[in-house]
Amino acid sequence: MMRKIIMLFTIVFLKTVSFSFGSFVQEDLRVALNKFSGKKVFFKAQKGSLFVEIGDGLEKVTIEVPEDQVKTVTMNNSYLSFEGEKSNIIRVYQGEFDSVFSISRNGENFSPYRGDLELIIYEKQIMPVNSVQSEEYLYSVVPSEIGSYFPEEAIKAQILAARTYLYHNIQNYKYKEFDLMDNVNSQMYLGMERENSKINKLVDNTVGEIIVFGGKPINALYHSTSGGITANNEDVWGGNPVPYLRSRDDRNNEEKSPRKKWTTSITKAELSKSAGFAVKKIKVLSMNNGRVITLRLIGKDKKTVTGNEFRRMVGYNKIYSTQFKIKDAGENFVFFGKGSGHGVGMSQYGAYGLAVKGKKYREIIFYYYTGVEIKTLKNG
Repeated sequence: MMRKIIMLFTIVFLKTVSFSFGSFVQEDLRVALNKFSGKKVFFKAQKGSLFVEIGDGLEKVTIEVPEDQVKTVTMNNSYLSFEGEKSNIIRVYQGEFDSVFSISRNGENFSPYRGDLELIIYEKQIMPVNSVQSEEYLYSVVPSEIGSYFPEEAIKAQILAARTYLYHNIQNYKYKEFDLMDNVNSQMYLGMERENSKINKLVDNTVGEIIVFGGKPINALYHSTSGGITANNEDVWGGNPVPYLRSRDDRNNEEKSPRKKWTTSITKAELSKSAGFAVKKIKVLSMNNGRVITLRLIGKDKKTVTGNEFRRMVGYNKIYSTQFKIKDAGENFVFFGKGSGHGVGMSQYGAYGLAVKGKKYREIIFYYYTGVEIKTLKNG
């Protein structure tokens, strides 16, 4: 039976700390579950029990939630409402060490997550924030980014890239209320339903290992398929060259990629709608390493964009990379391309090929990220 009690202690949600060597593995990470944000959020204890804490200050109302009992938090004006209680923050924490909570937007389809949960008001909606250990966060991120069928050495290279990307982003705060998002703004994080026992074991076997340059975690960018050559960072996004994000010859490493080569057709009417004027021609202005750096849309008006801006404009799911050639086919433009993704940093399918050739994960890391080192954080 549910019961209400007055708690005279404070549940502490740890904050992230700045990075330095000798640092410990990040114990508590705050990830915004944007997938479930809205005016109403449903949750339940999928395993064990949960405690829901409402309010701030020394005195808080705490409600115990037994297993499989669905609960609802709603947003009313500027506060959150739960079981007749009102607050600007609601905390849901594990009743037992191995308790698991599940969360839903519609009260029907629930997704399980490790750790604890906060419900806060963010941009006029309820934003669920998952407090989870960084290594357990990687249990979900890595299989969301790479297949478990990849060779183990390629998966371990992906683990180091994902862990390093995490620590780099913690240092370069984008958000005040949490550390990361659960989507491509950070890394894909889908909770326990994406976990894989093989990958969990590999995460455990490399615990705390990160990629550094100049004593700091690198921006460990990665992508699906380079199309035979990776890109310099400035060729994709402009700005200054980053020493460790240099173009690398990746030929013959991506034989397993479904996007090694591709063809896409886009109607001129469709492109004109995206561009905002009638487009008759496309002229490539500059290229580097086979990638389109800038191009010009010509028609009723003229517009010059980078290759990456063009991909964003027409859709990343239509133009898979900036390695492409264009053919004017009357009512359509036909694009003949290679690779998938921005092309900077490590190619996942390139890592696959290198692993098949006998390369170990450290060799794969050193191949794609120029002049880096691998360091291990202390396990606290």
